Amino acid sequence: MKVVKALVLLALFCAGQVAAAQALLINEPPPRGIPPILLLTPEAVQPIRLTRVNVDVLVLGRLAKSTVEMTFHNPNARVLEGELQFPLLDGQEVSGLALDFDGKWRPAVPVDKARGQEVFEEVTRTRVDPALLEATQGNNYKLRIYPIPAQGDRKVSLTISEHLPARRDGTALLRLPLAFGERLGNFDLRIQAPGLKADAARVVRGLSGARWENREGGATLTWHRRDDQPEPLAEVSLSPPTGPLMTVEEFGGKRYFYAELPGPGIPPAARPKPGQLALVWDASGSGAQRQHGREFALLDAYFKALGNGQVRLTLARDSAEDGGNFVVKGGDWSALRARLEQVIYDGATNMAAFRPPAAADAVLLFSDGLGNFSAQTMPDFDLPLFAVSAAAAADGERLRQAATKSGGVYIDLLATSPTAAAAALRSVGPGLASLRSNGAQELVAAPLDPESGRLAVTGILTEPTAVLDLEWRKPGGGIQRQQVRVGSTNGLPASFAAQAWARLRLQQLLPERSLHRTAIARLGKSFGLVTPGTSLIVLDRVEDYVRHEIPPPDELRDDYERLAASRRQQAERDRASHIEDIARRFKEKQAWWERDFPKGDRPPVRQEAKVAAAAGAAPGMMMERSQRASAAPPAPAPATAAPMPRMDAAAPASKAKLADAEAPVARIQLKKWLPDAPYAERLRKTEADQLYRVYLDERPAYLNSTAFFLDVADIFFERGRPELALRILSNLAEMDLENRHILRILGYRLLQAKRADLAVPVLQRVLDLAPNEPQSWRDLGLAQAETGDRQQAVASLYQVVTRPWHNRFPDIELVALAEMNALIATSPSGIDTSAIDPRFLRNLPLDLRVLLAWDADNTDIDLWVTDPNGEKAYYGNRLTYQGGAMSRDFTGGYGPEEFSLKKAKPGRYLVQAQFYGHRQQVVAGATTLSLRLYTAFGSAAQKEEWLTLRLKGQREVVTVGEFVVGQ
Repeated sequence: MKVVKALVLLALFCAGQVAAAQALLINEPPPRGIPPILLLTPEAVQPIRLTRVNVDVLVLGRLAKSTVEMTFHNPNARVLEGELQFPLLDGQEVSGLALDFDGKWRPAVPVDKARGQEVFEEVTRTRVDPALLEATQGNNYKLRIYPIPAQGDRKVSLTISEHLPARRDGTALLRLPLAFGERLGNFDLRIQAPGLKADAARVVRGLSGARWENREGGATLTWHRRDDQPEPLAEVSLSPPTGPLMTVEEFGGKRYFYAELPGPGIPPAARPKPGQLALVWDASGSGAQRQHGREFALLDAYFKALGNGQVRLTLARDSAEDGGNFVVKGGDWSALRARLEQVIYDGATNMAAFRPPAAADAVLLFSDGLGNFSAQTMPDFDLPLFAVSAAAAADGERLRQAATKSGGVYIDLLATSPTAAAAALRSVGPGLASLRSNGAQELVAAPLDPESGRLAVTGILTEPTAVLDLEWRKPGGGIQRQQVRVGSTNGLPASFAAQAWARLRLQQLLPERSLHRTAIARLGKSFGLVTPGTSLIVLDRVEDYVRHEIPPPDELRDDYERLAASRRQQAERDRASHIEDIARRFKEKQAWWERDFPKGDRPPVRQEAKVAAAAGAAPGMMMERSQRASAAPPAPAPATAAPMPRMDAAAPASKAKLADAEAPVARIQLKKWLPDAPYAERLRKTEADQLYRVYLDERPAYLNSTAFFLDVADIFFERGRPELALRILSNLAEMDLENRHILRILGYRLLQAKRADLAVPVLQRVLDLAPNEPQSWRDLGLAQAETGDRQQAVASLYQVVTRPWHNRFPDIELVALAEMNALIATSPSGIDTSAIDPRFLRNLPLDLRVLLAWDADNTDIDLWVTDPNGEKAYYGNRLTYQGGAMSRDFTGGYGPEEFSLKKAKPGRYLVQAQFYGHRQQVVAGATTLSLRLYTAFGSAAQKEEWLTLRLKGQREVVTVGEFVVGQ
């Protein structure tokens, strides 16, 4: 689902740059390092405006919590959904969300991420008021709001917690990026710092005329502007106390403490110079967004200090590419720099490509750490890793943990000067060897801050006060011990400690999120944090919370408990009846399959209902009209179906069934689909040796176009350049973080390219994002079958059969049953079917089969198949004279619609698709279709052809291809 993106929403905290077409830039360029906020405006839609902002910041030591209240105005004449994708700075996290309901703020509650996405999309279909905040990758977030009323306002409150970076003088720096794309009607800011005096805080930049004052509890700054555009960046310097600083908070029956302590005072030591350095340069498409000037400045300073050495360059994209060997002499690295300046940034990020191909003394990695293709976890490094990030959208925790684990160092170049970063690469500081206490448990420590020399520690007190015992490992060897007392005495009042503990614990778990998925989700739910496994959601009515089994805020808890009991009983009854319903419908399909239909010429008068009655077809396969067609006469009850033989792993009956399904001589003729875009025509006319250069020339105008990368990849495959075609295709993974629709298309195209090995991890990610959609399980199962993992494929397809789905996915279970049984019957080795209900085990081979799926939700696309009699099978004629069966009409999901024919009359069968339209609350672009055509389906002679194309205009009809069945 494409949505209106109002990127100005988090301008206060977003320091990342977003590239997009039709963007409105602010007039005044921001200071260096703070890119302008880009307000994206879809075609023919006025931009949503941010009219009022109120920011309230509480600072305790190096922790800050900022609450941002925003008012949006929609000047359009239609209701819109808004989506904001934004990165936060390193150390920042979203810790709260609220939505305004009739002047009263309703707080969000944590929910499983996939569940939150499912609920949000369902309630928007019923036109109620949700808001959903999700984490995507790294420190990137997505906020979705519905509705933003036509010519009306919507208010949202967001809370962001962060650990403030230290300046060289030891002070903490609070940065407020204010690069708005327009003037604000009202802007209010308040900063409170308990425990500080006004002379310990000062404005470094921006906030003209603001003054600090001493008030009860600490220093306070207030600032108000009307009809004004603030300076792009405000910076405030605060001098925390030099001694220990701590706060205690009661939460969930436990007493959490947070303390900032002076470090051990151990000076760093010089790191040995690497003679052979492996330089890994992330050259994926997102690499173009890094600040290369700062990276080159770091390399200038580092090689100057290094003097002489050997450098082996690796370019990491969807795969690793040897960049060559270089000699650094006397700090001169000009040849290497010239090569880096010529790097082409293209393709997705495969983190397996980060591992250097040859031996070295150290690895210097420049990347945002966001893996999105093939291997999505960091490899283990058995030598020091120096990980450097110069991107606003980055997974700093992943890079930091990989570097620390290897004995290296992580550097955020957006928060560290190149000179200081080069010094950090050449030195080794003290390491925390152990942290213990008899009066506290579950202790967690942040990395020692190299600038301030302070350490953040948090845990759960089991005594009123506790003594922390710390042991530090010196760079040159040896241990230094340190003791600090923590507790409520002299603690500052602030509700920071519980979430601070949860955030530090999350930082330990997130880099290996696939291993710690349950623990991460548990922390998010318990402490109301946005994590890769949990989101924050706000719903309108208590009935919505009950229906979706989401515990509501406290204000709705009593009504929720009263309604939830009866809801649980109904859900149990629904789950029990689902299996019985599918078994009944599968039996009806078997009754259709067992009947013999006439193969002569079709009678001239429409009498499908009479033919069906004569054949005794099952009601489930009778003609059904949607609201777009007139109703058909009711069909009679079916004759009793033949008994279904049990099929298990070793049953010879399945092989015997294959012998009965000898397919006629049939072939598939696809109508080659050629995009008519100017870039496609130009590429088709280009000489082979210039093809990639022409693609790069056209690419800047289509960076956000899925169609462009799909079309160009097709052309490269056709021209015999599969490696470059895969690189170009992989750009879809970089285009929109965790957009399951785009990832699903990518998975389909990888399967078309016979790269199921690459498609499986992509479709596994789709399943992680949307386990509530049956297509996610089905797509993964079919891809697993292509890799040869048929046992797992059968398990995935059986999930489609047994799980209850939304009624906008009709007949998806029968589609999956056909594919599951075909896999079992044609498997070269035995499949264990002991976990499968025996009523679902029967292969139904077909002469012809067609499947149509698409990528846009809430979209109506129809499959048409016209047989040699001239009769068209479609939603309004679901059973043809010769027995061609069309599945029920998909009008609100992604398909598939399925055409099945057991015995095919000789002749030509025309396959077409029609786009009726969509009911989305957003401006949608072209819809991508995926069609699979089979002959001899479910038999050893099965053949398949696959085509992907797009429809743009409503009522558009495209011809996909033909089946040609011989005598």
